[in-house]
Amino acid sequence: MMLPRELHTAWRRLARRPGYAALSIGVLGVGLGVVIFLFSLINTLILTPLPLPHADRLMAVGELNRGNGSAGDTGIGIGDVDTDQYLRLAASLRGVDATGGYLGVGVSLDTGAGAARMDGVRLTASMLDLLGARPLLGRGLQAMDDRPGAPPVVLLGEDLWRHAFGADPHIVGRAVRINGDWATVIGVMPASVGFLGGSPQLWMPLRLDPAHGTDLYMVARLRAGTTLAAARQELSALDARLRRELPQWREQQALVIKPFTTSFVQEDTRRWVWLMFGAGVLVLLLACVNVANLQLVQTLNRRREMAVRSALGCGRARLMAGALAESLLLCAAALAIALPIVHYGNRWLLATFAESDKAPASFLRFGIDGGVLAFTVIAALASTALAGLVPAWRAGRTDLKDALHDGGKGSAGGFARVARGLVVAEIALTVVLLVGAGMFVRALDHLLSQPLAGARHADQVLTAHVALPRSAYPDAAARIGFLERAGERLRVEAGVLAATATNTVPGAELGSHETIAAEGESRPAGGWPEAQMGIVDPQFLDVFGVRLLEGRFFDVRDAAGGLPVAVVDRKTAEALWPGRDALGRHLLLYPDRDYSRMVTVVGVTEPLQLDSALEQPLPGLLVPLAQSADMTPLQAVGLAVRLRGAAASFAPRLEAVVHGVDPQAAAYALRSQARGAAMDRVYLVVLTEVFGALGLVALLLAAAGLYGVLAFSVAQRTREIGIRRAIGAGHGAVVRTVGRQLSWQLGLGLAIGLMLAWPWSNLLADPGLHTRGHDLAVLLPVVVLVAGIALLASLLPLLRALRVDPAVALRYE
Repeated sequence: MMLPRELHTAWRRLARRPGYAALSIGVLGVGLGVVIFLFSLINTLILTPLPLPHADRLMAVGELNRGNGSAGDTGIGIGDVDTDQYLRLAASLRGVDATGGYLGVGVSLDTGAGAARMDGVRLTASMLDLLGARPLLGRGLQAMDDRPGAPPVVLLGEDLWRHAFGADPHIVGRAVRINGDWATVIGVMPASVGFLGGSPQLWMPLRLDPAHGTDLYMVARLRAGTTLAAARQELSALDARLRRELPQWREQQALVIKPFTTSFVQEDTRRWVWLMFGAGVLVLLLACVNVANLQLVQTLNRRREMAVRSALGCGRARLMAGALAESLLLCAAALAIALPIVHYGNRWLLATFAESDKAPASFLRFGIDGGVLAFTVIAALASTALAGLVPAWRAGRTDLKDALHDGGKGSAGGFARVARGLVVAEIALTVVLLVGAGMFVRALDHLLSQPLAGARHADQVLTAHVALPRSAYPDAAARIGFLERAGERLRVEAGVLAATATNTVPGAELGSHETIAAEGESRPAGGWPEAQMGIVDPQFLDVFGVRLLEGRFFDVRDAAGGLPVAVVDRKTAEALWPGRDALGRHLLLYPDRDYSRMVTVVGVTEPLQLDSALEQPLPGLLVPLAQSADMTPLQAVGLAVRLRGAAASFAPRLEAVVHGVDPQAAAYALRSQARGAAMDRVYLVVLTEVFGALGLVALLLAAAGLYGVLAFSVAQRTREIGIRRAIGAGHGAVVRTVGRQLSWQLGLGLAIGLMLAWPWSNLLADPGLHTRGHDLAVLLPVVVLVAGIALLASLLPLLRALRVDPAVALRYE
């Protein structure tokens, strides 16, 4: 019966002090909301297993993919395999009992009103069995559908079936036009079956043909009883053997096998989620320290009451239970603030990624489920203990003689020392969190302040991809012809200043990475240098505003069959021909390859970044669209137009022009160049906003805690200050009296905080995100900011001390 009685008593005490209760609930609510929101991310992205049969045995097999470490890429991830690799691995691996492969593709679908681009997936017939997926209508893919040359078939996604075909129950057997060709609908897949990046609307057989290689993602299911370590050992041995036996075995990274879940939530993402959660725990700890300080003040004000209760036989356990009961009520009420923070935090995250076209897989459910609720209960109970433990301990040590002695300070002094110690902890934790926030804010500011060649008119440049029917455009020459016709029509449109056909967008989208060499150069010890290569037409410079420094750009002389030429940027020229003129020199594309190609440099531009600004800057290289068929396979194709006004308004007209050239062609991913660049920064923006919010909350909590303790100290020392004033002490003496406490708290807190921030900044350092550990440009401003906030927090208590009336103070208590 003790607990209900103490809860009732605590409730009455809180009702008599609504200001203290509201402040404590708000502080705890923010702390709990932050840590529960971040745990919900861990629960969704890491802890929740894939909703697939035998999910623990499903593995991704592919080449080791060492990304640049950015948040948008895998630090050490897993890539694709080619057709030959897949077929040999599927036939040779003994530790697996089933394999499958898939590839996400853009698909052009004509439902009668012109072609529209859809998200699709090509997969082996075995893949549906691995996923445990069953169609809503019709049948799934069978082995006969997956043979090269078999009649074209397709499975529709549920959303497409309902919205474009009116949920027609007789859709099975109907012919639809996909990529310009007719295919028979054999079934409808439920929307609940997700793949990378969302739910595909068109499911088609992959039809692997060794004669025509395709890159795909491989999935394998381990045999029951086979461990991941054993599978890795087998794969490593098989990879080494095939490299010895087959000279043409793909000369890339080593093959690796990892849990299939890493295909959906990459390893770098997992690392950052854990780091954010760690920062969230620090915020909750700060909130608990703050509430503990508030409760200490309240406990001190009640020390006579508790002393009397102790004298009447109330034991230490009962006194401690009363303090903990108050903390428990505060934490329970704080959940009313915390749970909405979690809800709206998840909505913000999903909206942010939806705007960037980087939506997570459809089966990843962000929100509050049983696991999050269980953690919420644990976090609330832990917060109760953390916030109430010190006040409860002090309440249990109340000394009857000191508490009843008029003006006695023994008890108050003990309380004050604990409170001041807690504020030191608050300052230290605040420094740690602000260093993290400062690192990301500085990285984003550095990125946004860098002038980027080719992005001078980013808000006025509209970019688009184009999906072309494979049957109508079977080779690069046909695709080039389409792009040239589309570009000519766009240039005569009203409001268009320039239009270009290109497979790269500076600062936003890469064409390709290719190895290069100067003519006659021997292979360097570290391998051939890599360059960012774009395939462009003669209007590229006019659209993106790139400056030509030397020579000329492409024109009618650079037609198919003519002298192969290229334009390089200044970085390439300096890397290959330092101190010499690059014009007229020969550059070798793909050195050491059977299909290597020699080109002549005819121009030099300013330094380019033909990729996301987050990616590592590399030399830049442009080749003419008209000659690209003789140099490299032209896969992705696109258009870009520079307009007099904002880019978005021209999007419908660009789609109409593409349909006008060919009704079976579809323009998609229409966005301004500025938006494309922003989309690639979304991971850095999310990290900056999360760590920035955590740092701001920490700063406010520390300021509130410091203010509370200083105000409490001034109130406790009112008689002392009054006596000093009465015997002639001036303002300076009073300021020194109060300032001594502030200076040692602030100095000790900053010192401890910097010692903790040193390794913390090392954890957050990431070259791909431009964050650097031990960065004085971050550490020093943090110290100044915390010191400034501490001085502001002390201002009001100091003014109160200076206004103490000696006559009133001498009558205090």
